Amino acid sequence: MKIFAFLLSVLLLLACSDPENVAYLNDSDLIAEEGSSSSAEALSSATSSVSGNTPFSSSSDVAVQSSGNEQQTSSSSYYLDFLDVGAPGSGGGCAVAFSAVAGSDASGGFRPSDSTIFYEKSVYPYRLIIEGRTSKLVSEGVPAEEAEKTAKREFVTVLGLDSLFREVSFTRADVEDALNLIFSYDSVTLYSVVQLFSEKGTLDRSEYCGIWNATWNLGRGWGRDYEEKYYAPYEKLSVWVRSLASRGCFHSGNEDVAPTLIIGNVYRKCIGLPYCSADMFGSVKRAGLKNIISDTLYFCNARGWNLLVNYEEDTKDIPCDEIGKMFKSTSLNERYYVCKENGWNVTTKMDYETKDIPCGDSAKIVQSPTDSTRFYLCKDSKWKIATQLEKETTGVPCDRIGKMLESEIKSNGGVIYICRDSGWDVATYREKDIGDRACDAEGKTVQGLRDTSMSYVCYNNAWTDFYKAPCSTDNQRRKDSNRGGNEQYICYNGKWHSSIEWNCDFPKEYYFNPNIEYGTLTDNRDGETYRTVEFRGKIWMAENLRYAIGDSSQSYSAQEGCQIAGRFYSIEAAATACPAGWRLPDTTELNLFYSDDYNHLSMYEKNSYLAKFKSQIGSRCSAFSCNESGLSFLMLGLYPKAENKNYENVLYWIYGDDSTKDIIFLYLGDTYMYFNQAYMDFYLPIRCVKE
Repeated sequence: MKIFAFLLSVLLLLACSDPENVAYLNDSDLIAEEGSSSSAEALSSATSSVSGNTPFSSSSDVAVQSSGNEQQTSSSSYYLDFLDVGAPGSGGGCAVAFSAVAGSDASGGFRPSDSTIFYEKSVYPYRLIIEGRTSKLVSEGVPAEEAEKTAKREFVTVLGLDSLFREVSFTRADVEDALNLIFSYDSVTLYSVVQLFSEKGTLDRSEYCGIWNATWNLGRGWGRDYEEKYYAPYEKLSVWVRSLASRGCFHSGNEDVAPTLIIGNVYRKCIGLPYCSADMFGSVKRAGLKNIISDTLYFCNARGWNLLVNYEEDTKDIPCDEIGKMFKSTSLNERYYVCKENGWNVTTKMDYETKDIPCGDSAKIVQSPTDSTRFYLCKDSKWKIATQLEKETTGVPCDRIGKMLESEIKSNGGVIYICRDSGWDVATYREKDIGDRACDAEGKTVQGLRDTSMSYVCYNNAWTDFYKAPCSTDNQRRKDSNRGGNEQYICYNGKWHSSIEWNCDFPKEYYFNPNIEYGTLTDNRDGETYRTVEFRGKIWMAENLRYAIGDSSQSYSAQEGCQIAGRFYSIEAAATACPAGWRLPDTTELNLFYSDDYNHLSMYEKNSYLAKFKSQIGSRCSAFSCNESGLSFLMLGLYPKAENKNYENVLYWIYGDDSTKDIIFLYLGDTYMYFNQAYMDFYLPIRCVKE
């Protein structure tokens, strides 16, 4: 049964784009296999909503001509830009290496030297095919760039991929890696494909579909009678899928989707099936490839072409004598049939169970007679599978914007529905936190119902986060626990500002701890006055040094007019930059930052421990107790010049603790600090300590 289940999953890879499959995974087969007019519409909307591209509208728009020599492209023009931009497929070991001399014949087509297909250097099959055709087109006078584009366009059309590319987004690497793999299994077929495609720009199925023979023997060990009878055609495809995954050839970000869709679509083309479009939903077709893949029955559903077993057994004694007539399979569970002009088609459980229930203009919900968890919605005179939201809100008036309705779902805090302009919808956490409370007075403030640390303001007739509305008290500070860790906001000039943002417009006192009593230092050289703070027996400057030394090339203003940021100094200037009686701190003094009980702290406390030495503004420590020490270190990085531009770190000049007092630099993070030798072109800020 395991192999049976695996093969069934493989069937989903065929032909149709995966958005249908992805769009309905949450509802399992409830929608994925819905048919008839409503089901076809569901398939169309699923494709549109997931891929963002043009949905199915008719077979002429998206179906590919599938009989024999398929060359017809879609009527609307397009260009496969992704095949010309972005990183090419790396192969990941998927390329086929050939070793001999390559060349082209007098007509510009592909000509392997000495009648071999071996090449002087390693090549990828996809590139080999495209380059062969490009060379031929160039010899016929087509400009090289346009020739390559034409070759790519022709080749994806030959493989029936143009319709697939309209419905699913692929990267250049997706396409190249998948096609490299397809043609890497059989060098004889590859040689033929390169020659024929180079000359014609087209291929018959028989000219390239021999690739499936190359994988046949890989799957023969499965051989149970039932599986051999019904699933032998899929052994090839399933072996491909397993083989591709094991070779690590794809790097699309979703290795189970993009490459296997391409491979499945080529398989579809080889057995002669048209593209599985919405208007073909439920259609039954027999397809195969002479001497390669035996004829087998398939049916089109929202996941693409699926293997159809027991069809003859189910329908042999039941005449298709009335359009719309339906019956349930007696041999397979959850299989239903409908009579159409072309005979018995596969239909859905929903269509079968609602066939005798009128669906008028008024919305209504009915429960499946066989499944208590399944509900059907009649809307716009069509039946569809009802979502949980539709099941619970159909018939409930959405007569006031903001009106809320509690769902019967109680897990994970419960679900709340909210009335919007467009109708009922699932409420966001923020909307649930505000609740069904009227925004009826400008400036009205309410506390969060679920997060009491959060508050909201009625602003411009709508509830908004407090930091999006004006504020009235300068230097007022508030946390927003909804923004990833209690982000602080500061009120200045009537507007809230995030404390993470570096802002030189703030008054200097905003950067200090208002609960600490600071001392003062006046630099007699230029009259500048600084705040100082005592920490562990040492007096520190609580501001960056601003002294401009005589040689202007040795120090630079961090930002014009930004007093709090101070200046950046060269390593030469750092040795003498401090005022008389003051010097650079050394590593011994910096190691005093760690308290005696540091090793007994929790990991969480250690991760935020050094935030207590940083100013809250511009330092990203807003989730913790910033600046408890009052030292107010700033996150300014290196001097913003050339390759040294860096605002992401707390970096300062310090002394090493050896007797020579070599100047090194301090890196101060939230979790740890370290000291390191400096490059000569570093320019860093300075904090001085009293000698």
